[in-house]
Amino acid sequence: MTASGGDLVRRLIEARRGGTHIASLPPGCVPADAAAAYAVQEAVAATLGRIVGWKVGAGPGDVLECAPLLADLVAESPARFAAARFPLGGIEGELAFRFGRDLPARAQPYDAEEVWQAIDTLHPAIELIESRFVDFRAHDRLVLLADNLANGAFCHGPGVRDWRHVDFLAQPASLVIDGAEVACAMGGNAAGHPKRLLAWLANHCARRGRALAAGDVVTTGSHTGLVFAKPGATATVRFAGVGEARLTLTA
Repeated sequence: MTASGGDLVRRLIEARRGGTHIASLPPGCVPADAAAAYAVQEAVAATLGRIVGWKVGAGPGDVLECAPLLADLVAESPARFAAARFPLGGIEGELAFRFGRDLPARAQPYDAEEVWQAIDTLHPAIELIESRFVDFRAHDRLVLLADNLANGAFCHGPGVRDWRHVDFLAQPASLVIDGAEVACAMGGNAAGHPKRLLAWLANHCARRGRALAAGDVVTTGSHTGLVFAKPGATATVRFAGVGEARLTLTA
């Protein structure tokens, strides 16, 4: 890793540990490419905690991207996270998959069907969006990728094993905050069918030396869009035929 990459790692770790936000970065801190951004992710995770899952989705131009989920930031529903730690309060209703077997590194890439068959359970989920930057929209996309794609925390509801009948391109979803529906969608994931996202992720992780493992949970992008919740609010996402997950931002 370059000295500038190490500087960004240090800044991100300090922001996470201190609950502070970075106002700006010197130009040299911006990762040169996606590989450099992923190296920053990995260095931050190596310092802060154990990886228990991933978020994956499509960025601008349909470029697939991912970021790790750290153990202390993943909880079962109903989950409670301190609003003071996550002041942005971004809420996204998502669908997540838990893998039932390992997908170790190998010479031959995994195809989509093979990855699909390795999944055990489907979960309703909420991603709590938080940035380590004062204004995450003001920074280069590679900076956001290095910062775990603005993942703050994550919660998931009970797993469903009989899920292969789900039509992911027409799945109804609704998001409720403090009893009021704030978003609803039918097949609302802009990244499309999760099968291609999961196949890409399996091969990406294998190439970078941390292959997907049994028990890993992978969330596959927002179905409800990004909304913001205030301290004390409770958010509930409901997926018809799948279940619900609930998260409270404790004041």
